Amino acid sequence: MNSNFSLYKYDDISLKKYGIVLKEYKSKIKKMLDIMLNLKELKTSKIFCDEISKIRFDIAFCNDNSIHEINKNYRQKDCPTDVITFSLFADDENAIIYRKTADLGQIILSLETADRQKQASLEKEILTLICHGILHLFGFDHLTKKDYDFVVDIQNKVIEEL
Repeated sequence: MNSNFSLYKYDDISLKKYGIVLKEYKSKIKKMLDIMLNLKELKTSKIFCDEISKIRFDIAFCNDNSIHEINKNYRQKDCPTDVITFSLFADDENAIIYRKTADLGQIILSLETADRQKQASLEKEILTLICHGILHLFGFDHLTKKDYDFVVDIQNKVIEEL
């Protein structure tokens, strides 16, 4: 399966301040996707069907003010968060597949929150959050402890393999 994604700034966040070079992240995320698309544990996702040969999605970097506003408006949570995923494919029974391409949705990530909560490097935190978002776009959620453990196990497996 082929994949295509775009990386961009959502607001006035300074990528330079956080050492973000989009070209470098693009290659790391591409490698992450290659790993994920070959994991047998993820083959239950709706993206693995005969009608789809390509997936695409967007990743946006933002500041805490922007993600706070998004979190408040769409999730009714009046606080910033690390990552929010808008799934256009897995969460919609009327999802559109055009020319065998599924538009999965968007991942929005706060660099300020990621920087504050990092346990190792900021890069590892960002890649972990992106992996988490991709799992949501693939249709994996964590409403139960079992599902949460599954998502975290996959995240850890993918990040270790990078």
